[in-house]
Amino acid sequence: MAYSYDSIPVGFYDEVFRRNRGIQSKWHHHKFRRIIREIGESSRHLDFGCGPGTLLGLLSPKVSAVGVDIAEAQIAYAQQHYGGPSKEFIKLDSEQLPFPNETFDSISCIEVIEHLDVATTTRVFAESLRVLKPEGKLIVTTPNYASLWPAFEQIVNRLSGVSYEEQHISKFKRGDLDSLFSRTGFSRSAVTTFMSLSPFVAGISWNLADRTWEIDQVASGFPGVGLLLLGTARP
Repeated sequence: MAYSYDSIPVGFYDEVFRRNRGIQSKWHHHKFRRIIREIGESSRHLDFGCGPGTLLGLLSPKVSAVGVDIAEAQIAYAQQHYGGPSKEFIKLDSEQLPFPNETFDSISCIEVIEHLDVATTTRVFAESLRVLKPEGKLIVTTPNYASLWPAFEQIVNRLSGVSYEEQHISKFKRGDLDSLFSRTGFSRSAVTTFMSLSPFVAGISWNLADRTWEIDQVASGFPGVGLLLLGTARP
């Protein structure tokens, strides 16, 4: 039986982020910090699988952004908490994105594709390619199963309010993601790793975790170290 994402408490991950204490909260802070760096000067952004809308809430009001997700309750939460003149949230009823060709400067897909089978991810990437502008960028993160992630996931399953045991059905390594970009039709792509030590330092000190951020960026780029893959692809 397929996992029901409606079973995740509404706003769960946003509440974790806004807790501003502990390892799990710092994990999301540092993850979004890295994604926002990749988005850069984008003026029109799409977040695929936006959940409760935290990322769009962190973007500048100057960025016109849309979040899409299949979970209606999460979309309602996102619209209530982060919707506004430059931020919109839309429930997806199919894999086809409801936007014209070449609409967005950038698209993020943050820890989504591990929840999808490869055929579905391929269609999502193809749609992303369609709605990206010619010089646009797709930004993807997903767990790095060539790292210590499998052990980390077991700990999260036991201690977190949400378990990934039934949710993660596709387990990517660096080459898998790069190959998928190429097969989908992207002409330029790169895959690296990030997220190693810094979020865990938050268990000792929230501020110290931030001070180790730049060190983490260097260390986690080595093969097998970063717990998350970060892939970028361009048309």
